[in-house]
Amino acid sequence: MTETQFATESVLEGIRRISALPVGWDNERLVNVPYDQTYPLQLGLMLYTSGLERLCKLALACHGLTQDGEFRNVRRFSHRLSELLNAIEQLDLSRFASPRHEYLTRPDDEFGAELVHWLERFASGGGRYELIDSLARDDAELLTWDMWMSFCARGVVTEDVRLSISVHAGIGSALGDISVAHDLESAAAQYVQSSQRGFSEPAVAVGLAMHRRARWVAAVLDAVTHYTDERLPILSEVTYVLTHPTNDFFMWEIAGLSDREVIMEELTDHLENFDFPTEDDIDADELFADWAGATNQPGGSGLGTESTD
Repeated sequence: MTETQFATESVLEGIRRISALPVGWDNERLVNVPYDQTYPLQLGLMLYTSGLERLCKLALACHGLTQDGEFRNVRRFSHRLSELLNAIEQLDLSRFASPRHEYLTRPDDEFGAELVHWLERFASGGGRYELIDSLARDDAELLTWDMWMSFCARGVVTEDVRLSISVHAGIGSALGDISVAHDLESAAAQYVQSSQRGFSEPAVAVGLAMHRRARWVAAVLDAVTHYTDERLPILSEVTYVLTHPTNDFFMWEIAGLSDREVIMEELTDHLENFDFPTEDDIDADELFADWAGATNQPGGSGLGTESTD
C-alpha cells in the first residue's frame, strides 16, 4: 500500500508540474521560455517517470502473485519504461475483465510511441543527467526541452478541458480582486499567486497524454488486486485518482475544480455584483466568452483523441 501511495502521488504531482509549464506563442508558432522557467520540466519528468515505473512494477509483481502464487521479480527492468509497458500489455487479464475495470487496453493518441521513448530517455539517464553532463562534456545532447516543445506543437485538448482552464483562470482573477479590494495583498499573496498559475493548452495536452498511460497501468493494478488474493490490499483505494476519464481528471486533480457549474455561477455573480475598486466597467460576458470556446490558439485547441471518455 505504501509503495502504491508513493507511486501514485509521484505520477500525479509530475503531471501537475508538466501541465503548468509555460508555453508561449509568437506569430502562430511555439516559442521557448527563459531558461529559469524550464527546470520544472525536469522536476515533473523526474516525478512522473519514477512513479510510472513503480506502478508498472507493482502491477507486474501483483499479477505474478495472482497467477503463480508469488510476487514476480521486476528489478531486471530497471528504468526501461518501454519494456515495462510492453510487459503490461502482454499480461493475460481475461480473468479480471468486468464493467468495473475500464482502461485495461493500451492507449493510443497523436503522440504514439514517441512519447514513451522520450520518457524512457529521461528515466534511463540520458535526460535526467544531460544538464550535469553538459558541464564537463562538449558533446552532451540537450534534447529534453526541444523534444518537449515538439510534442506541444501537435498536442490538442478537448473543449471540456479548455473550459476548465478558463474557469481556473477566473478563480485566480477573482481571488486577486478580493485581496486588493480588502487590502489583503500581503496576507493572501502566496495563495493568490498559486491560484493564478495558469495552464497552457499545449502543455496540458502532453500532460494528459502522460495521464492516459499512467491510467492504463493503474487500471491494471486495480484489476489484479480487487479481491483477488487475501495477501493483496484493494489498491484502487489509492489509484482511483488516476483512473478518471481524461476531462474529469483534469478538472478535479489538475485544475482543482470540485464542482465546475457551481464555481461558474459564483464567478459570474462576482463579476456582476462585486464592487471593483476601479472606475472601469467589467463586462462579464466578454471575460467569460471563452467558456463557450470562442478563444482559439493555433495547435492548442480542438477535439482530442479522448473527447468522450
